Amino acid sequence: MKEKKDKAKELNAIESDEKEKRSKKGNGEYLKNLMASENISPGLIAEELLNEIELLKKEIDDFKKAENEHVDRIKRIQADYDNYRKRTLKEQIDLIKRANKDLIEKMLPVLDSFESALEIAYKTEKAEDEFTKGIEMIYSKLLEVLEKEGLKVINPGGEEFDPKICEAAVTETSSDFEDHHIISVLRKGYILGDFVIRPAVVKVCIKN
Repeated sequence: MKEKKDKAKELNAIESDEKEKRSKKGNGEYLKNLMASENISPGLIAEELLNEIELLKKEIDDFKKAENEHVDRIKRIQADYDNYRKRTLKEQIDLIKRANKDLIEKMLPVLDSFESALEIAYKTEKAEDEFTKGIEMIYSKLLEVLEKEGLKVINPGGEEFDPKICEAAVTETSSDFEDHHIISVLRKGYILGDFVIRPAVVKVCIKN
């Protein structure tokens, strides 16, 4: 009987010693040594394996949580960068558009002067004159350059009056035109992109 008690004390001492070793070593190395020992009960080995599995699950959960936090942070940084890039690009485009608009608006009187000069030349029967042809060439080239920058001419002769793009300077009764239709364009208008930078000045037919 005494021998059995001594043997139990000896096993308990071994188990206590093994637990102390486990606290000083990594779980993996501890379990490896534990399973190789012939003096440890299967119940203790099973208990330690379950504990190890729970620890590994917790570590995996912690790693997944940390990974998700890093991924979310990266996504937020990426979204902030994309928004900054889009905002900066839009600001640059808007700046270029404003600069183009200001420059083109200053060029409109030059176009008017070319048109007035050509109109005078046509009325004095100098349309075939070399000087007139030179003016036509310069005017066409200038207008072509501005059109490439998005400029469109508003020249609505014969069309129905549209207050969004036209300004009625004169009204007149005419049997040749329908009511509220444009008889003639007194000064061309211009659109840049989607914006009317100068409405066309027109003469409108008004029926009594």
